[in-house]
Amino acid sequence: TFSFTFMSASVTLITIYLVLGQAANILGIMLVPTFTRLMGKKYTFLTATVGATIFSILFYFFPKDGIYGILVLQIIISICAGIVSPLLWSMYADISDYSEWKTGRRATGLIFSSSSMSQKLGWTLGGSLTGWLLFYFGFEANAIQSESALTGICLMMSIFPAIATGISALFISRYPLSEKRLSEISSDLENRREIAEQNKI
Repeated sequence: TFSFTFMSASVTLITIYLVLGQAANILGIMLVPTFTRLMGKKYTFLTATVGATIFSILFYFFPKDGIYGILVLQIIISICAGIVSPLLWSMYADISDYSEWKTGRRATGLIFSSSSMSQKLGWTLGGSLTGWLLFYFGFEANAIQSESALTGICLMMSIFPAIATGISALFISRYPLSEKRLSEISSDLENRREIAEQNKI
């Protein structure tokens, strides 16, 4: 009876953890228009990745019995992740405009197909890396986990994602397409297109 109750409680906590994460993801997506109006795409992206980095690191140091705190961190990190997802696709379109402005040719298809390929490659490598890391830390399915396996799982839920989001924040801090710059590029492209249309006539 104790075993059944314990497993039921564990399943309930896992379910709550995952459901809260998905709900927070959706909330993050809904907040994107508001944040981009206030800060622009670049700084919204940067804020979300820095936030995800900081709170992921905190996740590692949080007490194991602090269930409510862990759930709160899950919500915050998932909101940050939800903000990043739609911004990526919007910024791909901005890069397409920049490519046309820079080279005179619009490479929308190439940009979006290469980004889609890179995402799929990332999912494949990420899934493989997860399995390799679990094996390295000594994870065993359907068994009581060793201290090494528990530490590894904790690292994979906190420090390792923090490293990834930290690198992302570093790259986006160097991203040159601010809202002001994009406005200038868009205006210049419109002028070029108008001139091109007049020349056709």
